[in-house]
Amino acid sequence: MTGKDDWSNQTALIRCAVFSIDTLLRGKWQVHILFALRQGPVRIGQLGRLIPGASKKVLAESLRKLEARGIVVRRDLSDLILHVEYELHPDVRVSLGSLLDQLSAWGASFLEREANVAAKERRSSSQKQ
Repeated sequence: MTGKDDWSNQTALIRCAVFSIDTLLRGKWQVHILFALRQGPVRIGQLGRLIPGASKKVLAESLRKLEARGIVVRRDLSDLILHVEYELHPDVRVSLGSLLDQLSAWGASFLEREANVAAKERRSSSQKQ
């Protein structure tokens, strides 16, 4: 196999992995749900309070999809009243948790950079006037 073939195979694997991640995270609330669940088990009502703007219906649909993919575990703790909790699958919690921590840190630095750029633009704009 030539170097070019190796590169093509690696590119195909990367594309496959990126497609898989995109498919997993597709949806308005998927990332929000994953961030909320990294703290531990959560009931759907709690999840709704942690993610303002997301309806219980959409959260339930998203949780079902994540459960079907093996990312989320649904635990029915009902005796007499409905009590269901969702949490990240133990195999996923550690690896995904560290990735979410990195995304959070990157997001914070990006917001800081954006704020600095906006401040520079305001100063530049006010100096021109």
